[in-house]
Amino acid sequence: MNERRTDGSPPDKRRRSSTGAPARATPTAPAPASGRRRNGTRSSITAVTPTLRRPGVELGPRANRTIAGILDATRQLLLVRGYAGATVDEITRVAGVSRASFYTYFPSKRDVLLALGADSASEATDLIAALADTPPGWVLADLESWVARYFALLDDQGSFAFAWTQAAHEDEEIRAAGMKRHLLMCRRLGQAVSALGGQSADNPTELGLLVFSMLERSWAYCQLYEGTLDPVVVHRTVARIMAAAAPRSRARAGG
Repeated sequence: MNERRTDGSPPDKRRRSSTGAPARATPTAPAPASGRRRNGTRSSITAVTPTLRRPGVELGPRANRTIAGILDATRQLLLVRGYAGATVDEITRVAGVSRASFYTYFPSKRDVLLALGADSASEATDLIAALADTPPGWVLADLESWVARYFALLDDQGSFAFAWTQAAHEDEEIRAAGMKRHLLMCRRLGQAVSALGGQSADNPTELGLLVFSMLERSWAYCQLYEGTLDPVVVHRTVARIMAAAAPRSRARAGG
């Protein structure tokens, strides 16, 4: 007999993969979100097709809007309350949906975090590829533009990075699910930064990890000290540090 969880949520009936791990949500086409960014523009959270409790049910526009709303509400709460503070009750309140609707599409809060992680990784990978394609004659302004684009990505996805770190300390399944992918992204970013100087890094994973840390923490403090720090100056400073990681012979820091 299935027992209800102590937090009042329905029993866990997630489908399992061949390895015994919970089935993962998979990305689909973008759908509009219900929330807005701090600057008032519409957020671009990507809807996913989560593990449904009744497999085979096709998702329509209304279902995709509900899913997008849950994801966007979770993003907002992760930014201000962290993973532990973003409870299912708070997520449903901000999203304007019932607990029943939440559990129709997501078996647990963990599954929402993993769905956000897939979305975040996809966008970050595209930006890393853009940095790797920087032409040899680059100038500092090119790196400033790239940093600004990455900060814009963090406006949507930054809360996930910090929430995942917190959750990974407490949940081995979350840590295992995200660590391999994160370290691969670190390696690619380290390779892209070192390639700015036409050379290969001896330790690209470690270099990428440090650059990611700088980007994420700088963005976080710009959010915290909004109105005090000049984002343009922060972008330029971060770009100069990235340029310094490449051989100076190729870094034509113009402007």
